[in-house]
Amino acid sequence: MAEIRRKAPEKTLSEIAYPSAEIPYLFVSDGGKTTASLGRWGFRLSMDKLVYNARQETVLSKGMFQGCFAQGRCIVPAHGFFEWDTEHRQFLFSPRAQTLLYFAALYRQQGEKTEIIILTTHSKGEIAAVHHRMPLILEENQLRPWLYDTQAAKELLSQVSFPLQGKLTEE
Repeated sequence: MAEIRRKAPEKTLSEIAYPSAEIPYLFVSDGGKTTASLGRWGFRLSMDKLVYNARQETVLSKGMFQGCFAQGRCIVPAHGFFEWDTEHRQFLFSPRAQTLLYFAALYRQQGEKTEIIILTTHSKGEIAAVHHRMPLILEENQLRPWLYDTQAAKELLSQVSFPLQGKLTEE
């Protein structure tokens, strides 16, 4: 976040991000190093249509995401995420410890703007009782492979879901 504040001191980010809002993300720069920036959450398809999630199990087969997977993998850091149940009740899932979550994501450039889409997977544990999907969460040892190694990133996608048991609480 310090790098983002240095690059864009005039920006203020909301504590709760919604699709189409600016969110922080980590990516590999042209110089080959991991850097942080801000981008808009969602791929704008038309004035009416915004796609903000992509399914882990189909991301490699959908034309819209194939080029992004090859050249635009990124990571979205977050303190937690919200899901809604069938009765429209909101649940916040966050780590029990004061650590960040790292969502697997893709980005693309649309003119001067960067657009970001977050990958989702099947829910498990207490999250599954609330909603059938959740963000695809990377463990710290998976961050570099996700960003730098396309084959390793494909292997990460083949996992049914990433380990979360006991790491999240609902509030």
